[in-house]
Amino acid sequence: MTITIQDLVNNPHLKTQVLAGYGGLKREVTWAHVCELSDPTPWLNGGELILTTGLAIPRPGQEQKDYIKRLIDAKVSGISIAGRMYAPEMINPLLSEADRNGFPVLLTAYEVPWITITRTVSDANSHKEHARLLQTLRIYEVARQAFHNTPPSGIVKTLSKIINCSLYIINPVNSKPLFFEGKLPKNVTDILKAVRPLSTFDSPAIQRIEWRGVQALQVPIPTSRPAILLVFNHPTGIPDSIVLSHTATVVGLAIEKDTAIHERQRRVGAEIMEGLIDQRLTPDSANFLLANHGLGKEPRCIVACSAGTQPFEHEWLHLQLNACNIPHLLTLRGNVLVALLPANAESISSLKCELQTTNICFGISNNFDCPSRVAEAYQEALWALRAAETYNKTCMFYNEESPVSPFLPRGRSETKELVEQVIGDLLAYDKTHNSQLAMTLYIYLRENRSWKNASEKLHIHKQTLVYRINRIEEMTERRLNVTNNVAELWLALEAAIILGLLPELS
Repeated sequence: MTITIQDLVNNPHLKTQVLAGYGGLKREVTWAHVCELSDPTPWLNGGELILTTGLAIPRPGQEQKDYIKRLIDAKVSGISIAGRMYAPEMINPLLSEADRNGFPVLLTAYEVPWITITRTVSDANSHKEHARLLQTLRIYEVARQAFHNTPPSGIVKTLSKIINCSLYIINPVNSKPLFFEGKLPKNVTDILKAVRPLSTFDSPAIQRIEWRGVQALQVPIPTSRPAILLVFNHPTGIPDSIVLSHTATVVGLAIEKDTAIHERQRRVGAEIMEGLIDQRLTPDSANFLLANHGLGKEPRCIVACSAGTQPFEHEWLHLQLNACNIPHLLTLRGNVLVALLPANAESISSLKCELQTTNICFGISNNFDCPSRVAEAYQEALWALRAAETYNKTCMFYNEESPVSPFLPRGRSETKELVEQVIGDLLAYDKTHNSQLAMTLYIYLRENRSWKNASEKLHIHKQTLVYRINRIEEMTERRLNVTNNVAELWLALEAAIILGLLPELS
């Protein structure tokens, strides 16, 4: 049986008497903890006896009441003050508040060291330490099983039974649950509003959070993926903080295993996507691989996403889509993220929801059934993306409006013919000689044929730019002081970018 405040007071060797709070003498003491903080509650687990020389006790009366209230709210069992040391001479407000709440306030003789009380409590509660050890061993048995076939959701359920608490894994970035199917209970959705950002520098490891009467513990999970553990107490009591730390460690192992599995799937999916776009897969192979990724039957579409010239943040997108049960393939080409999804509103909406950044544009291809249409759908998505950027829209479908320019052809074959006819020799020369004539032409035209601005953007001397422009005019047989020649060159460059024959130069 756990030692109580009354047992400590009755021990003559401890020379401890009761100053106030006689109504709480039957409270059990789980640990005796020396602390001089004005607010030690974030680091307490409940059931502790606070030992203080008096430095922690404030002088003003109202602050003394607030100090005691904080300890009471944290379910501390009591406080013991060292005699003839640093406690204020007047602590009547503190004692009256303690009496009102049945919170024991003790006075320990000066000659009794705190370690004597700590050892007394520890020895009396040694059987609880044994029980905690057994609980910890059961937790790590779950960790052993986690490396076999137990899914993360099953691991969380088992851990919940072991520590007798309700557990939920939450992504603190978007407040969404991990490894949980169905609708979250109302108490969990309410407490999500009180979830705090985790910081290893300015907050305790385990934090108490509350929202409109709902209370829980927030425990960080040691994992590369953003995740916290929400612990809802069972009526029998609060779990031991050490047990909670071990629980979070095992949950972290399960998350890392799940993350590694999905990362492998993402890499394989990216290779499949590249093979489909580059038309390196046979129809039978493509159908088989798509079916393995849940994309075998329904009509599909390609979505091209871009944040302009900004780096594209999508590290956890595949995990979030998996959590939403959205089958997909993802690959990053330059600054454009390309996604192959089921052609339905739910899948496209989920993708947009996970990429909630104001400067991201989406281009969506026509629906297709045959995998041989992926390359063409990819070009349609790029075309729609360019149109969205041109018309300053967030999202655009290929069949919705005009392409980037109404003078550009829509068909892939006609577009390739245009590029080959106008700048084919230029692209071939760049590829053979690893030169940058096409990029030079694009920057020069984009800067409205300003020699000064173009040379600065290209980081070359003006005379070097003049030499390159002369070479371009010779190879394309078009003059850059003739309007119709300039128009043809510009449209050909835009078409080459859409076809992927040039890198993203915008």
